[in-house]
Amino acid sequence: MGNDILGQVLGSVLGRGGQAGSMGGGGLGSVLGGMMGRGQGGAMGMGRSGRGSALGGQGGALIAMLLPLAMQWVQRNGGLGGVLERFKQKGYSQQAASWVSTGANDDLPAHAIYDVVGHEELSRLSQQLGVDSEEVSQGMAQIMPEMVNQLTPDGNVPDDSDVVLGRGITSLEQMLMDADRVR
Repeated sequence: MGNDILGQVLGSVLGRGGQAGSMGGGGLGSVLGGMMGRGQGGAMGMGRSGRGSALGGQGGALIAMLLPLAMQWVQRNGGLGGVLERFKQKGYSQQAASWVSTGANDDLPAHAIYDVVGHEELSRLSQQLGVDSEEVSQGMAQIMPEMVNQLTPDGNVPDDSDVVLGRGITSLEQMLMDADRVR
């Protein structure tokens, strides 16, 4: 289930919809390969929606590298339930509720990430990734709604959402290491 969720998050954020849904039909490996310039798709940008244009030509690679860091941030900050509460406390209740619901996800402005994640953490992440903090906040603003959406398919936070998140982090980190070895 962890790989399916990762593929769906990456596919949706990258504008590929359901193409990345399962490991059997290309799945996460194909999405990562495409983002890294190999495999199916080969697109380095953020897909046809243009949502990632501010991330430049390396947007897909940045999202792939940022996703495990975003997932780890969720784990360090109280898990999925704790992070949703944090968004609510900072005034983003409507957006957070839309991500959990079975309806459409409300977009999250990049400045909301500064409010919720904080300047210090964004600075740390930007140094780790070698990009400016604005790119990190824009990437996180794209990742968070879809990550929550995929972890809450039935419109509520399942008891095992943090376990699934942990398995997903391990899977994604392994796939990124494998992709790096191939290059």
